[in-house]
Amino acid sequence: MRNNTRRITTALALTLGASLASLPAGAWAQEKPTLGAGDYDQWESLGQAVLSPHGLWLAVVVRRVDESSELRVHRTDADSVVVVSEGSRPEFGADGGWLAYTIGVSPDERDNLGESGEPVRNGVGLLDLRTGEREDVDAVQSFSFSDDGRYMALRRYGSPDSENAGVDVLVRDLDGGGAMSFGNVSGLAWQEGGNLLAMTLDAADRVGNGVRLYDPETGRIRSLDADEATYRELTWREDAPDLAVLKTFEDEAHEDTAHVALAWRGLDSDSPAAFAVDPREPSELPAGMRIVEHRTPVWSEDGATVFLGLQDRIPSETGEDDAPEDAADGDGEAEDDGEDEAEDGEEDAGVEIWHSLDVDPVPRQRVREDQLRRENDIGAWDLAAGGFLLLGGDHADRAEIAEGGRHVLARDETPYDEDAMFRQQFHDLYAVDARSGSRALVRERVTIDMGGSPGGRYAVWFEGEDYRTHDLTTGETRNVTAGLGGTFVDLDRTPTREQMPPFGIAGWVEDDAAMLVNDRFDVWEVNPDGSGGRRLTAGAADSVRHRLVRIDREADAFDPHEPLYYSTYGEWTKEAGFARARRGETPETLIRGDARFGGGLLKAEEADVYAFRRERFEDSPDYFVAGPDLDDARQVTRTNPFQDDYAWGRTQLIEYDNEWGRRLQGSLVYPVNYDPGETYPMIVYHYELLSQTLHQYQVPDPTRYYNVQIWSQEGYFVLMPDIVYRDRRPGQSNVETLRPAVAAAVETRMIDAWRVGLIGHSWGGYQTTFFVTQDDLFAAAVAGAPLTNLMSMYLSFYWNSGGTDARIFEISQGRMQVPWWEDWDSYFANSPIHHIRNLNTPLLIEFGTEDGAVEFNQGVEFYNAARRAGKQMVMLVYEGENHGLAEEPNQRDYQRRILEWFAHYLKGEPAPEWISTGVPYLEQKDGLKKKKKVS
Repeated sequence: MRNNTRRITTALALTLGASLASLPAGAWAQEKPTLGAGDYDQWESLGQAVLSPHGLWLAVVVRRVDESSELRVHRTDADSVVVVSEGSRPEFGADGGWLAYTIGVSPDERDNLGESGEPVRNGVGLLDLRTGEREDVDAVQSFSFSDDGRYMALRRYGSPDSENAGVDVLVRDLDGGGAMSFGNVSGLAWQEGGNLLAMTLDAADRVGNGVRLYDPETGRIRSLDADEATYRELTWREDAPDLAVLKTFEDEAHEDTAHVALAWRGLDSDSPAAFAVDPREPSELPAGMRIVEHRTPVWSEDGATVFLGLQDRIPSETGEDDAPEDAADGDGEAEDDGEDEAEDGEEDAGVEIWHSLDVDPVPRQRVREDQLRRENDIGAWDLAAGGFLLLGGDHADRAEIAEGGRHVLARDETPYDEDAMFRQQFHDLYAVDARSGSRALVRERVTIDMGGSPGGRYAVWFEGEDYRTHDLTTGETRNVTAGLGGTFVDLDRTPTREQMPPFGIAGWVEDDAAMLVNDRFDVWEVNPDGSGGRRLTAGAADSVRHRLVRIDREADAFDPHEPLYYSTYGEWTKEAGFARARRGETPETLIRGDARFGGGLLKAEEADVYAFRRERFEDSPDYFVAGPDLDDARQVTRTNPFQDDYAWGRTQLIEYDNEWGRRLQGSLVYPVNYDPGETYPMIVYHYELLSQTLHQYQVPDPTRYYNVQIWSQEGYFVLMPDIVYRDRRPGQSNVETLRPAVAAAVETRMIDAWRVGLIGHSWGGYQTTFFVTQDDLFAAAVAGAPLTNLMSMYLSFYWNSGGTDARIFEISQGRMQVPWWEDWDSYFANSPIHHIRNLNTPLLIEFGTEDGAVEFNQGVEFYNAARRAGKQMVMLVYEGENHGLAEEPNQRDYQRRILEWFAHYLKGEPAPEWISTGVPYLEQKDGLKKKKKVS
């Protein structure tokens, strides 16, 4: 059916799910081959699409399992397509006449270049959409259109041996055909709303470095500044010919690099105004501070102020002239004379000092080293007066310049740093006047900070169960959602009473006229001045979730004169689609069906052409285009047309109540070639809420080792249930929810209750490991990177971020709320390792030795506990891997072993040696060596 589809109407979308569901079970039996390992590589994944300005073209990247890819450029009103092998990053010019894209190299070419040591160099392709002519330009690392799309800058690669950052840049006149070449360009930026191109130059020995301005319309080139220095961070003021840049300088008294800030206003004239602030010269810039490159200069809306980042300077260590004569080694280089160096001249010890008084533990400081070095204050540079104000005060964590530049929002976390050691990080929120530097406290102990409004008038945060706003112009603070009647807290994601997450802000109406916020099902329009609000949608009555869709993705607020588009999703039906309404009107359903509509809505900038993506479990994702009513949508892309040559499964919903009465659902995937006269084994894959995957298309990719589609092809039913929780009962809640879910699936009489397996990763791995120590429901289980001992893990680190794991348990997914010494019973009862004697289910565990999320020792503890208790368990250990397997051979190995594990325990196939008896270490090492020689 899907290959012959050219157009899909609203009526078809509404009835498709019903018609499929009404087919008799036997109608799904297909006499077609199932997928084998040799079939996977051809399968395609659909990337994000881009519409041309007038909606005549849609460009999308398609990637295959074998890692090859291609760019497909479709005509939206005809069956016409241009295919570019290894094309990516499509971008249309603003005038709609040109498409540019990156041209990569094939997987085989990448492998060959890697073996030879040669660098991989991409090219750029240009497609004239009016004539169809194509041009490829080799060895171009990036490209950028001018704002009106008439000109393009092509940035070539530099020499790998060059010490300077400058490369050749070619500026093309796309319509006129001319070109201008520039050398030693280290950075470039097109003017917003104009055609001026600013460039920084970086040549050998810094000779000729500077800032140049090129006007491609006139061919005029101007030097704005020149010096033996490095220039960086070109920044145009929005919709204005005003430019800022940083210029480096160094001195022997400091280790760091400081900057002069330069700015020009009116660069479209013959005599622009020039400004500079130089820390080496007398100014109001605070003494002992440097202008840093970590914060890009920011222009105020009126162009009167440029905001810069500042740091304290780092004094140099002992200079060369002060070094003792006998400090030189045999190469004539002076040794470091640090105070921690041993007196006998030995190298410094490789030691870190961890102290119980560390507010920020050393592992977190280590992970955040670069971030800590980049932390800076914000300064306001008044161009006309030459004044300079340091904003935010001594403690200004995560400072933010409010839109327009009239205020800065500063956050002070220091009063709550001890709380953040193991629990929530709070902060005090301040508003800073950018003109006077005065700082006013907005709110103490803020948890969920929404930042500033797009118009720059309000600061917003969520507290308790409501939104608060602070008017930066009047200083008034208000609760803006109390009494409206909506429930804005997501209770399924509420780990603690002090951290109650909202469903989120959907956006703003222009000029800060209204704030648009979500509750569970609906969108509300809230007046930020506290004068009330209203519900814009009516989804709660039918349990249909409405969410605003950003049609203009460049806009920071919704136009009050344009209709609002909503995505819709039925919580219990899983039907999805789009609706539309003007503010204050009841939304009208435009399209709805038993399908998944992903990626929102795309709109052409200059035409009423819309695009959306649609998929089902058995229908590969594709893009459709339509008018503003989304009716008579036309299918544009056609991915995986060969799917019809193979057997395929389908999905259905399973309904159940968990053991404390919560209504829930699960997605049940059928095995391919399902025969209603037989019963089948089933794999249960679980995490938290997964029933929403009912219509999600699954590409059969063995590198995605938990691949539902492959399991279906292997003859399994697959159940993906919803799991919910009660406080301090994470494992027990899973058991109390999973048992009824499995029972509901078995009650269909399609599944053999004695041949059901369980699998999950990370939190799902924890739930798997816990369940099999509580109940013998499953014939076998697989747990990837599971938490096994909540007490020992509580006292460890989340090494990927450096934070303490205590936070995971107290204020996040663990939902435990307190340390284990305050509730020993709950931690003990919910730790799999404490129930090892009850393990009767064959269990396979996977871990990477460098797992930075769930420490490898969690697996080691359970492995040794199982050995000591005489239980049947196998642990796969992947050397050097983190929380998820990144190396393709390891991904494929784990995927294969999962299939072998379930094939043995759920299908009765003979067990490989690694399952039945294990493999001695020397045999494993010798086997690995042989594999490497063969490869």
